[in-house]
Amino acid sequence: MDFERVLRARHSYRAFRDQAIPTETLKMIVNQAQLTPSWANAQPWEVVIATGTTLTKIRAVFQRRTAQGVAGSSDLEVAHRTNWASAPRRNMATWNNDLSRYLAEATVGVQAYGTSQLSLFNSPALVYIVVPGPVNAWEIFDTGAFAQTLMLSAANQGIQSIPAYEIVKYPDELRRILNLDGSKKILMGVALGYANEAVINGFRTRRVATADILTIRD
Repeated sequence: MDFERVLRARHSYRAFRDQAIPTETLKMIVNQAQLTPSWANAQPWEVVIATGTTLTKIRAVFQRRTAQGVAGSSDLEVAHRTNWASAPRRNMATWNNDLSRYLAEATVGVQAYGTSQLSLFNSPALVYIVVPGPVNAWEIFDTGAFAQTLMLSAANQGIQSIPAYEIVKYPDELRRILNLDGSKKILMGVALGYANEAVINGFRTRRVATADILTIRD
């Protein structure tokens, strides 16, 4: 696929079909993501993909703990919106307003949004990007770059994705189910799948004007 088309094909989808992703395709996506650059070629990432029975266990535990009102506690500290600078705060507010308006106009409502999160987007494959502790800031940068390459590789195969806090909010349960020792920090989770026709998948986010973020000095 043309690179421009790949970039524009990748969106954060929130509902996937009940269709498994072939194991060889998952392997190829991860293999291509390994081309991501990293600090001094550290390649700090490890990848664990949950499918089938393992994914069913994760979904059940997450749904139960969420229903019990157990607060999430991801390995990466969550930054409240008030801890962000003014420009990203404005972007978050714009996103929230746009999403609320879309859900209302599409007569979907916030319940559908919450249901998609509770089901972990009905994804057939959850990708966990893991880094052995202790974790430094450069490893976090490297992991983010790895995740983006992975999602673009998936998009090139007609597979959609969404990176989400919901996928990693109970890391202790994940370490237990995925058989990871306590030194492994789960930095990011990405849901992969084939997008279905749910209305919620029609939402698109805005991007700020390039002129507003770019400075070129000669």
